[in-house]
Amino acid sequence: MRSLINKFQNTMISATFAEAGEWDTAKEMAPEPHMSREPSWLNKVFMAITFAESGLRDEALHFLEPVPTRNRGFNSATLNDLGLKGIQLAYGTVSI
Repeated sequence: MRSLINKFQNTMISATFAEAGEWDTAKEMAPEPHMSREPSWLNKVFMAITFAESGLRDEALHFLEPVPTRNRGFNSATLNDLGLKGIQLAYGTVSI
């Protein structure tokens, strides 16, 4: 857990130097990247934020394409445990 906190702190410090135009210092402070072919959902969010802050709205929206969600374990057994037997629940997300 501590290494994750250190990695996050170094990332934020690196971002601060990059925003100030201190590219070399930002590169030194940045943690080693985890290489993968497809960026994670969190990387996509950060990329979208970066483009949006630069005024590139269309590029930012490109990274925020709807991602299919899956059931995260909420089921009728959970409702039964709460004393809500026989109640049906429907939910979803809206993307704007």
